[in-house]
Amino acid sequence: MKEDFITGKLPETVRIDGKEYPIRYDFRIGMQFDRIRSSGKSDSDRVIRLLQLYYPKIPVNVTEAINQMLWFYRCGEPEEETEETKRKGQRYQRRNSREPAFSFSQDAPYIYAAFKEQYGLDLTTADLHWWKFMALFESLNEETKMSKIMYYRKANISGLPKERRVFINEMKKLYQITDISGAGKKITLEARNRKWMEYVRSRQIEAGMGK
Repeated sequence: MKEDFITGKLPETVRIDGKEYPIRYDFRIGMQFDRIRSSGKSDSDRVIRLLQLYYPKIPVNVTEAINQMLWFYRCGEPEEETEETKRKGQRYQRRNSREPAFSFSQDAPYIYAAFKEQYGLDLTTADLHWWKFMALFESLNEETKMSKIMYYRKANISGLPKERRVFINEMKKLYQITDISGAGKKITLEARNRKWMEYVRSRQIEAGMGK
């Protein structure tokens, strides 16, 4: 996250073509992002739904609106994953593992309990900026059940004693993510969203040709 996370004001708008556009920054909006992005709907339906979710008024420059939306969802991180971001993600990832560590929808009760236990925050009533929520979520200590569940899902059992392997495999089955649509995969969105950009550009070209 940006260096001025504490000393600066967290963004409540994004700048597009020199104009400030309000963006919905409540953490509940961000928690819906993956579910919509990974839904079975068409690309155009997902793009429209996400833009409607984030912008009270959708900017005319839709391509840049999508770019800024993704920037906001990434909490200001650059598009390319930095070495620091990679190291942060290693806590719940193993090399070549594609299984998601969490699902915002499926794990909602565990996330609620973890925030209540560690921070004393009631997420059902909390007024929390998305960037603050993610900073707290990524800093959950290893004693919370949510952190343990994420560990089980991503744990590499090779080389462990047999009893430990059996236990972790049981935990993997117990906490297996079945709500794939809401799977919280680490923020590697750009490759998946390029087709959205291509769709928007193709629509703009079609609109120009139809004039």
